[in-house]
Amino acid sequence: MPGSHARSRPARRVAVARSVDHARVVRVARLFDLKGVFTDINTRTIYLYSIVIGILAGAGALLFNEALRLATEVTMGAWVQLAVPAPAGEPHALAAPEGPPRRWLLLVLPVLGGVVSGLLVKTFAPEAEGTGTDSYIDAFHNKGGTMRRRVPLVKALATIATLASGGSAGKEGPTAQTGAGIGSLVGHYLEMGARARRTMLVAGCAGGLGAIFRAPLGGALTAVEVLYKEDLETDALMPAILSSVTAYTVFCSVNGFHHVFAFGGAPFHSPIQLLFYLVLGLVCSAAGYLYVRFMHGSKKHFFDRLPVNRYLVPPIGGLMVGLVGFFFPQVMGQGFGYVQQVLAGGTVDGMNATAGVLLLLAVLKIATTSFTISSGGSGGVFAPSLFIGAMLGGFVGTLSHELFPDLVPDAAPYAVVGMGAFFAGVANAPIASLLMVCELTGAYELLPPLMLVATVALITSRRWSIYTMQVDNKFYSRAHLWEMNPNVLRRVTIREAMRGVYGRVAIVRDDLPWSALESWVRDTGQSDLVLQNERGELSGLVALRDLGDREDMDHVGALVVAHDLVNRPAIALTPDDNLIQALEYFGDREFDKLPIVETQGRKRLLGYVQYRDILRFYRREHGTVDAGDGTDLIPGRPARVD
Repeated sequence: MPGSHARSRPARRVAVARSVDHARVVRVARLFDLKGVFTDINTRTIYLYSIVIGILAGAGALLFNEALRLATEVTMGAWVQLAVPAPAGEPHALAAPEGPPRRWLLLVLPVLGGVVSGLLVKTFAPEAEGTGTDSYIDAFHNKGGTMRRRVPLVKALATIATLASGGSAGKEGPTAQTGAGIGSLVGHYLEMGARARRTMLVAGCAGGLGAIFRAPLGGALTAVEVLYKEDLETDALMPAILSSVTAYTVFCSVNGFHHVFAFGGAPFHSPIQLLFYLVLGLVCSAAGYLYVRFMHGSKKHFFDRLPVNRYLVPPIGGLMVGLVGFFFPQVMGQGFGYVQQVLAGGTVDGMNATAGVLLLLAVLKIATTSFTISSGGSGGVFAPSLFIGAMLGGFVGTLSHELFPDLVPDAAPYAVVGMGAFFAGVANAPIASLLMVCELTGAYELLPPLMLVATVALITSRRWSIYTMQVDNKFYSRAHLWEMNPNVLRRVTIREAMRGVYGRVAIVRDDLPWSALESWVRDTGQSDLVLQNERGELSGLVALRDLGDREDMDHVGALVVAHDLVNRPAIALTPDDNLIQALEYFGDREFDKLPIVETQGRKRLLGYVQYRDILRFYRREHGTVDAGDGTDLIPGRPARVD
């Protein structure tokens, strides 16, 4: 009817108005619901998150750098009265000492720094011990891109205590770990999946490195290259670049847009010089091997075996640093000021920069860095690597200049190239190293010799690394499980892949007393244990790393047995289950051993398989001979198991 139509028009207008108002309210609500806005995960929003992470990582690097500067002014400046030089790009050098140096404090301060660092790390976050970069690599490969929230803060405070007291380490470790922790926290808050969360982790690490070294491209490439020995995490490259550039801009807006080091040496100008740079590359590769072996060996064979409370180990390492630093303070701290003196030519802290002096400083820096890091001190190894490389480069350059003055007119370029060569070798990061050194010094004209020594490092240094958590390539990373061909793994049973040979080294009786278990773990180096009872049945799994500081358990002795430590559900598969089921186990759990029982009804333990066993089989099926760890995969020969 006409009347009803007339009455319905105002009603429809009211309904439309209400709908428009409701839409506006929803848009406003979504504007303030940040989690709702940012939960939409796609390529564009990943780039946006990377910029946000870069801002936070740059601010974190600023706070850390300022806190470290103030602490160092108190310890080395006011207390020790030591004239510590700074690189040309450092905006705040230490004030000139007002009196004679109190060198005896160099024996005491590293011990105090070890006490503070040890208390912080071993009490609150054991994973913050050491370089920090290893924790980042481990979080990427094995923990789905997650870090505990407290780790970055504990790492930063422990590193300040280590460096301000004279420990030989770098400040890139905590800034990288802090940035990575920020990325992990953002991913956790937005409820991202593991793949996106790992990307945020890499972006945060790149931001921390790009800021603290004022090297936006080098920081991004280091974050994606240091994860592997022979690969790059290319999926995260663009987010890493965005985060690194943003963090660099934030940091340099306060501290200045300039290189860390000033370099005015002679540029590369003659092909014959490549022969001398080739020698330098070989020298750095050999020294890098000794450095890695000495650092890991001193931890495994000395510091880890000291019959003292774990809290006392970092102070012991600090005392050893102090004994060396008392006579050669140049090898304490980061040492960037002394690197600048080598680049400028002349003397190093008043000593003539002869070839012998430079070689001695390189050797002593290897020792003090190993004492600091291997004993449980906190800090990075990139800065000490730059120091060692510069001294080795200066050594080769000075010696070459003395023998062939016409061909080698200046030793300073060799110090620059040595910085890149040494870190490229010990970290398996040749591309990142040469770009990082160029951005640190502005010596882009030295790219040809840097590329040469990077190639030498690529060829000669693949079998060792300063970072213990590095894997060979993406194939060995749990982050890329999804790239395996599921059809190959689904049709093969565990029995067929393992040929009936299972690992047994990490199987222990569940009634073994703690005192005996601790001694056995120390000898074997196992951290994930499979328990069996007296009937030979699976009875539980123990991840020792989740127990925290085990020093408190020493007094219980035989009162605690292995079964009391069970902290993982006893999940197992049978020989007739396929490899896809095994792969799902490793993708979901931070435990490196999968127990294999006779049947699901009978839990008699046959042994265990590891993730690398599946890799060996997969590579064998695809015709690959080398498993990446020296094991030949020849058809008909059982894969080696532990």
